[in-house]
Amino acid sequence: MKNLIFIALLALLTFGVGCVSSISITTDYDKEADFTQYKTFGFLKWNDESAAIVNDIDRRRLERAVTTQLELRGMKRIDGMGDTMIGFHVVVENKTGTTSYTNHYGGMGYYGGGFGYGYGYPYGGSSTTTTSTYSYQIGTVVIDQYDSQSKKLIWEGVAQGELQNDKSKREERIQKDMQRMFENYPIAAVTASN
Repeated sequence: MKNLIFIALLALLTFGVGCVSSISITTDYDKEADFTQYKTFGFLKWNDESAAIVNDIDRRRLERAVTTQLELRGMKRIDGMGDTMIGFHVVVENKTGTTSYTNHYGGMGYYGGGFGYGYGYPYGGSSTTTTSTYSYQIGTVVIDQYDSQSKKLIWEGVAQGELQNDKSKREERIQKDMQRMFENYPIAAVTASN
């Protein structure tokens, strides 16, 4: 079950490859924080609950993807305490959904045992509706950035959506997902074309 949750979590971060995403990403930041003063960052230890859901390999992939985005914005990753610290929090919730299907095999529009008009009972069946329930999981990945001096939250990114079981191209997809999450970061990315 733990492995299934882990695989499902990875699929949460697969919304950037050539298709419309059902994953929602939201970000927010402290408008009073001066992001130009932050030159270094480090990573906080993963909390036990999140570490139990995401294995070591994918924790490193997530950290590398965040590192790439912050380095594109002029910051440098260091071991230990940086000017800012990044923390991850992961939650997986089990949900139940319902679907319904109605067939329409109702009345045929003629009566009785013969042709033409007359008295009798209508032939044909009635409509029926079939309802079924299914289980699915909603995954949420929260990335928080804190000012190391004040310990205040200065930026937050949240990705949330229904989990799928797609293991292909994880590294690439996580990089693309983090790129999307950091699109509206207070400091713009510097690229070769800028």
